[in-house]
Amino acid sequence: MNNIPRGAALAVLAMATTAATAGAASAAPAPAASPAVVDASDSPSPTSDLDRSAAIDAAVGAVSNAFNNGANDGKLFGGTIGAALGCPIGAITGGTLTVLVSAGTLTPVGVVGGCILGGVTGGGLGTLVGGALTGIPPLVGTATDQYNQLHAKGFVSAPLPAAQ
Repeated sequence: MNNIPRGAALAVLAMATTAATAGAASAAPAPAASPAVVDASDSPSPTSDLDRSAAIDAAVGAVSNAFNNGANDGKLFGGTIGAALGCPIGAITGGTLTVLVSAGTLTPVGVVGGCILGGVTGGGLGTLVGGALTGIPPLVGTATDQYNQLHAKGFVSAPLPAAQ
């Protein structure tokens, strides 16, 4: 079989593209064309409210996706770690999660119930904390980028100057 490594294929493609564009750039300039008459129908139309709404919807979707993608790993690991730590804490506290229970008063039902209660509590809190820690940075970065793009396209106006 004839296998070409992916990196080699990309390098050949990049060199071919560079050679093609360099050849076009070094060609003799085209003769000057006569000035064209600009027709009003050829000029770009002002942006409509539908364009603005679609752009804002796309920006909100991009921000939402960035947060969700970033938060998913944090939720998974935070919930797992929280449950793994919460179960033993719940087991040794008998489900109160605050007061240690002596070995003489701790029953097997209390250990199992405490483990379940601690695991659920720790897993829930771990999910919240992990999702926030890993989801907020991409949220801020993408929101800033999307706002700048909307502002550059004129869909979002410039901030008002401060009152004097």
